[in-house]
Amino acid sequence: MSDEAALLQETIDAVEAQAMSHRETLRSLDADVEKWVSKRDSLNDHGKKLREEVRRFKAQRDLLHEKIQSLKAERDNLSMGLQEERRKFHVSREQFLSLADRTIRSADDVQQQIESLDWEIQTNPLTLDQEAQLIKQIRALEQEGVIHRDQSLVHTKLTSLRQVITAFKRQLFEVNEQIRSFAAKSQEHHVQMLAKTEEFREVKVEADHTHQRFLDCLKEAKAMRSTYTGCMQQLRDLTSQIHRLEEEKRKRVVAAEAEAQSKTATEKLKEKKKMSFEEFKALLDKGLV
Repeated sequence: MSDEAALLQETIDAVEAQAMSHRETLRSLDADVEKWVSKRDSLNDHGKKLREEVRRFKAQRDLLHEKIQSLKAERDNLSMGLQEERRKFHVSREQFLSLADRTIRSADDVQQQIESLDWEIQTNPLTLDQEAQLIKQIRALEQEGVIHRDQSLVHTKLTSLRQVITAFKRQLFEVNEQIRSFAAKSQEHHVQMLAKTEEFREVKVEADHTHQRFLDCLKEAKAMRSTYTGCMQQLRDLTSQIHRLEEEKRKRVVAAEAEAQSKTATEKLKEKKKMSFEEFKALLDKGLV
């Protein structure tokens, strides 16, 4: 092997060593790329699930919020209704007290006195003045009886209003209980939504970081692949040079052998000695025979 070929072979050996090192590095980088892309995709899938959970908790919270707003509107209507019934109750109670102030005896006493006076008129001989006085008393008692009847009607109305007010209070209590229950559930969903939102943010940050690591490894692998490809091309070029040198050396050897055979054949031809086929062919190639 010539010095040039030996030098080329040394260079080939060095480049092959570099190529092997680059290939191992490239395999490692490709493995890292697969690792980071797998982790990134896994984090992205997890992030999608978290985002869906955030949306679900938000939808549940908003739905409860709508129910609460509807219940608050119902509560406002009930409160206005209760105030109106209380106003009616207050007016009726004032009317009842006003009627009570206009009577000095109970309804039963009034009726008994009317019956007593009527009996007295019917059973006793009375003068016209006496009878007129008794009739006057009866008329006064009858007026008081009318007041008692009015008072009884107002009392019945007060009883009905109390029942209506109690019903309004019960409905208000039930609505307030529903509002408190829905508010507690809404707050629970809100807290869960915030927790999932924070978890989603953390996963997204990690996913973005992982994606950047993937891009860095991909870039490094691309650069290493280019370097490795360059080494392989350099090996092909060096191998071609070795082959060229070997071919040139082979041609020189063949030419030297042909020259030697031609010289030997020429001498044998002059001396008319028997020559080999190769020697004869060498003379033919030179046009000497």
